[in-house]
Amino acid sequence: MSNIEPGSLLPPNATTLESHLEQVIKAATDLPVPVSRLWEPEACPLSLLPWLAWAFSVDEWDDNWPEHIKRQVVQNSFDVHRYKGTPYAVQQALDGLNIKTQLREWWAPDGSQTPGTMTVVALINENLTDNDDGLITREMLEQVTRVVKSARRGVIHFDVELGLSLEENFALAAAASPATGFIDQEFEPLAVVPGELSNGLSAAAVSYQLCLSDINLEGIV
Repeated sequence: MSNIEPGSLLPPNATTLESHLEQVIKAATDLPVPVSRLWEPEACPLSLLPWLAWAFSVDEWDDNWPEHIKRQVVQNSFDVHRYKGTPYAVQQALDGLNIKTQLREWWAPDGSQTPGTMTVVALINENLTDNDDGLITREMLEQVTRVVKSARRGVIHFDVELGLSLEENFALAAAASPATGFIDQEFEPLAVVPGELSNGLSAAAVSYQLCLSDINLEGIV
């Protein structure tokens, strides 16, 4: 009895091993998109995105992230690495997580005025961890901290302030969240352009702040 599958290119006298190898190769090359598009974050099959993230040297990855976050993180990774060590890289890294960001460098009018420091104001739009206690949690703070640490200048010290971005699609859920942080309904992210200095930054309606100084994050900072 022949082991050859219909449509096979193998000769009639092919061995069972050769037939199995053909099936393996077929499965490996039977992709839903052309091979040339596998390197495009928006077209790459979801199952292959972790490998594309590895190829693009993405610093922070979580299989629990929703698909749109995974694709955006991979998409932003080029600029993150191209401008690594700049405020723009930090903002691009957090933008990939759908986090509104403002960066206050120490020399800004409302900065710390302590050389070599920076404050990262990050407003969360969605829960990116497996913690269901709210949007602003220790796990989220740790994740944002790792992202900032991987993109910042190596010599700069920073604090992270987490808040809620009250967009219409989840305003009620955010308002009812038991998490600790600050809620800002008028916050506007300030774009950071490579090579340009940012202006003074501010955030309105701050009720509570959850900063790195409030939590011992061993191994992170």
